[in-house]
Amino acid sequence: MLIRFAVSCKARSYGEVVQIAMGRTARVLSEICIIVNNAGVLIVYLIIMGDVMSSSVRHIGVFDKWLGHVFWDHRKLLVLVVMVVFLAPLCVLDRIDSLSMTSAASVALTVVFVVVCFAVAFIKLIEGKIEAPRMSPDFTFPD
Repeated sequence: MLIRFAVSCKARSYGEVVQIAMGRTARVLSEICIIVNNAGVLIVYLIIMGDVMSSSVRHIGVFDKWLGHVFWDHRKLLVLVVMVVFLAPLCVLDRIDSLSMTSAASVALTVVFVVVCFAVAFIKLIEGKIEAPRMSPDFTFPD
């Protein structure tokens, strides 16, 4: 329905569709909501990435395992480097169409991540280091 309306009114963006359908105030409000949502998702991803890549008291991070515990293993420094090196260049793109390659790369990396996780779990299952997954819940009660 949204695509049909966008084609019929020749809108090029979601904001234009909202503006044509509900007015300029609704467009501004919808764009503010989209910005807040995207910022929240970005913060969540940065927190997860910082926790996984850097070490803490409870676990050893990826960089600590690969390179040893040194200055680049700190969470704040790691998040700052990712923001400056990877995310800041995306902000200077003129058109959102330029992000198509970034989106394709993220999908490809997601597929690689799933395949690697599956392979590691399968190997550990074959070696007997983990139990076979249950296909249904266990309804037995302890005595």
